[in-house]
Amino acid sequence: MRFTLSATLIAASLSTGAAFAPTFQRETSKTVLFSTLKARPTTASIAKKPAVDIENSFRKINDASNKIVPLTGEEINARLNAQLEKLREKDRNSKELSQEDLVVVFEDDDIIVVDKPSGVLTVAGKEANPSLAKAVYDIVKTDLPTEDHMVVHRLGMDTSGLIILAKTKHAVRKMNEVFRSRKVERQYEALVAGHIEKDEGLISLPIMRDYEFPPYVRISTDDHQRALLDLDPEVVGKKILEAPKESITKYEVVSREEIDGNPVTRVTLTSISGRYHQLNVHLAAFGHPIVGDTVYGIEGSAASNGGLRDEELEVLAPNPNRACSPLQAAISSVAKDKPACVHAKYLRFRHPISGNSLDFSTDSPF
Repeated sequence: MRFTLSATLIAASLSTGAAFAPTFQRETSKTVLFSTLKARPTTASIAKKPAVDIENSFRKINDASNKIVPLTGEEINARLNAQLEKLREKDRNSKELSQEDLVVVFEDDDIIVVDKPSGVLTVAGKEANPSLAKAVYDIVKTDLPTEDHMVVHRLGMDTSGLIILAKTKHAVRKMNEVFRSRKVERQYEALVAGHIEKDEGLISLPIMRDYEFPPYVRISTDDHQRALLDLDPEVVGKKILEAPKESITKYEVVSREEIDGNPVTRVTLTSISGRYHQLNVHLAAFGHPIVGDTVYGIEGSAASNGGLRDEELEVLAPNPNRACSPLQAAISSVAKDKPACVHAKYLRFRHPISGNSLDFSTDSPF
C-alpha cells in the first residue's frame, strides 16, 4: 500500500492546505556566540530569492520528462555500502570522554541524566569506538553487564544535549516502556539558515527512506513511491520499502540573529511524531536547514531540500522567505568544521520507579 501526499497533511491545522501552519509574528532578539563568531540580533529580512536545486551526480533524472528514473537494487546497495563506510570512518573520530568531561545533570540509584557534548557517539558500535555510554558505565554503580544495556534512547554523534541512561534492569524495562509509549517530552534548540518569517508553526510532511541516498530519508512523493514498485525486498531489504510515515515538527522562534553577517534563526523544535532524522529533513525542506548540518544541509550527503525539486517545493512546502542557495552556501562555509547547531535542550518524563515527574533543561553550546 502506498500513501499519497494528500493523505498525510493535517487539514485541521493547515487552513491553506499547505504543509506549514504558521500563526502570528513577533520580533525577539538574543546575542549569542557561535564558536569564535559573534551572532548579532537583527530584524533584517532575507532577500526572497527562489531556492536553487543542487543537482547531485548520484541522482538519475530524465531531463526531458523531469521524471525520476528508478534505480536497480544493486545500485541502491552499492550506494548504501559506500555511505556506510563513510559513516564508520566518521564514527572512529568519536571523542573519548574522561570522568571530568561528563556533565551529570541528575543521578540516583536507577537512572542518570547527562548533558552529552557533540562529537561523541551515544553507543560504541561494532568497532568499540569511544562513546558516552562507555564513559558513564565506567563511573557508575550498576548491575548491568555492559554499557549498551544502559541505553534507552540515543542522540546522534553531532547532537549535544540531555540523554537518559538506566542503571538497573528494572529501570531499563520501565524507561523503554516510557519511550515506546512516547511519554517523554523532548525539545531541541537549533540555529537554522535564514530568518523564519513566522514566529511559530507546524511542518507536516511525510517521510520515506531515501533509495537514492541511503541510509538517509527524504520527503515522500508519489513519484518516489512509484520508483520503489519494482524493487525486490530480498535484494534491498524491507526497510527501504516501508510506507511513508506521517511526520509533524513544531517550531517556535526564539530569536533572529546573524552569523558573520548572515541571517540565522534560533528555534525551539518539537518532534511530535519522533521519526528518524525528522527535524533535519523537515527544516531542509522548509528552506531553513540546520546550521552545520553536513547531511541534509546544502551540498550535504543526503538529497538537498529534503529531496524535493523546485516545482515540488512550491506546492508542498511553500515558503517565500526560504533561505536561497547562495545564503545557505555562505552559512555553510562559515560553519565549516563546526558541529551541527542542534541541542537536546529539554526533557520531561516520569521517574521509572518512583513515578515522580522530572524535568531538566540545559543551555546550548552555540
